[in-house]
Amino acid sequence: MSPSKLNDMTVAEVMERWPDSVQVFNRRRMACPGCVMAPFMTVADAAGSYAIEASDLAADLAAVTDAAQPPDTHRECAE
Repeated sequence: MSPSKLNDMTVAEVMERWPDSVQVFNRRRMACPGCVMAPFMTVADAAGSYAIEASDLAADLAAVTDAAQPPDTHRECAE
């Protein structure tokens, strides 16, 4: 996913869709996993709260999201 799109997503959306993204927040010593504000703050908001460049955080998250396999949503039913 592009970093600019990630910046506009809430932290909770990112962690829910890509569970491996939690490691990015943990490596940066961000308390986002488990934070009550995660459903309301965008990735860019969270970066600003920690004085981190939003583009740097989004790039780290993009590396995780790009490595994840997308869910198979177009699976045909077995007959």
